Amino acid sequence: DFLIDKGDLLPSDLLVNISPFVSGLSLIYGAFVSLTLSILYNRQKNVLDQIESETSLIAVVTQNIMTIFEDDDDRLVEAGQCIADQIRILVMESRGHELMTIIYSDPYIRILNLLSEKQKEQLKETGTSESLIDWTRDLMKDMFQLRGKRLGAESLSLPPTHFIIFAILTVVTLLGFSLSTLNNDGTIANETRFLVSSFVTVYVVFYRFALDLNSPFKGAYQVRRSGLLQIYCRAR
Repeated sequence: DFLIDKGDLLPSDLLVNISPFVSGLSLIYGAFVSLTLSILYNRQKNVLDQIESETSLIAVVTQNIMTIFEDDDDRLVEAGQCIADQIRILVMESRGHELMTIIYSDPYIRILNLLSEKQKEQLKETGTSESLIDWTRDLMKDMFQLRGKRLGAESLSLPPTHFIIFAILTVVTLLGFSLSTLNNDGTIANETRFLVSSFVTVYVVFYRFALDLNSPFKGAYQVRRSGLLQIYCRAR
């Protein structure tokens, strides 16, 4: 209103000056939104693929362990507890808790130690060992690699700065759009107000959706790990 009353800048002149800026900013905003969704979706898909691969190997190793230790109840119970601990971590615990467990009491290392003890006993008694033990040890190596890839993928969350930039771009885009649609008397049309309100609603929904995807094991769009629960019930 001050600019219009002084005659320095009319709304029509403001529209001419701001319209190119709003068009360019809209392209940047659309590219930023597309990039955000692409990063989060690819990360979610990568984590899910790693979990499915690790789950399949856990199922095979669980069955092998039940066969290898079928005549050794103590080791069978201990190995089953290791499997249960790892499944509980995958289903319920956070990445930080899993890293601490790996440092102090890694379930995979404990299983390898049990397999090594069993293999030494067989070599001492018969001079040979089951090929199933060697195969299970090879599967454990693959599980180590898959776990490392999964933990790496889980760590690639978007930083808070990304969402701050997103909020700033949204505010600037709204201001530019509102200014570019001013009437000659300096007022904003009801249609423009409706469009701005709709844009704000879409922004809030998308912002919450992006935050949800940024935490792959929390919220409404979390990675489902029901296959692990089936393995846990089978092991029990």
